Amino acid sequence: MIVIINAATSVDGKICTSTGESKISSYEDLKRVHKLRSQVDGILVGISTVLKDDPVLNVRFTKQVNNKKNPVRIIVDSKARIPLKSNIVNTAKDIETIIAVTKSASKDKLDALREKNLKVIIVGEQGKKVNLQETLKQLETKFGLKKILVEGGGKINWSIVKNNLFDELIVTISPMIIGGQKAITLIEGKGFDKIKYCKKLRLSKVYKKNNGEIIIYYYNPSKMMQI
Repeated sequence: MIVIINAATSVDGKICTSTGESKISSYEDLKRVHKLRSQVDGILVGISTVLKDDPVLNVRFTKQVNNKKNPVRIIVDSKARIPLKSNIVNTAKDIETIIAVTKSASKDKLDALREKNLKVIIVGEQGKKVNLQETLKQLETKFGLKKILVEGGGKINWSIVKNNLFDELIVTISPMIIGGQKAITLIEGKGFDKIKYCKKLRLSKVYKKNNGEIIIYYYNPSKMMQI
């Protein structure tokens, strides 16, 4: 499996303002993102993104590749907090959707989600977080997904990076400064306390655009030829 993290940031590494406004990307970059979506098997986000943005996570602004359907949507949601009236739930009958939960999730809520056509995988113990390693394993072995695009926030990005679960990082740097200690950055979480533990990336490409730069890094060189 190949896992790609994609995000847009300000020059100072923020992915939204302190109030949660996150429309950093230009229309040109949105088209690039949707083209990228059309080339993967699944889009993975955390529940925080769903609660904040209420996204649809489908392919727009570009033609589908070889008439391919929308990629599968994967929601990492340990307690199944996703609202039943959310766009994700309301469109699950048309776009395959998987929700990854733990044993902390309510059985009644999971039954309600299944009735709305969502597929549920339980990948974590009571009181724990979703096991992302096991989630990705099941996405590949049970659902046949080979290429996953992560479009989550800082928390889910940290979990993916911390556990060495990504192969490529694509960052669009928009020419703006957001600032603010409460504004979310590309990677949140605890972070690494020593430089020697930090993840070392290999620069692949830099695209200069009028609205900023698109920078592509590889983390797992052994998979570079597959991406």
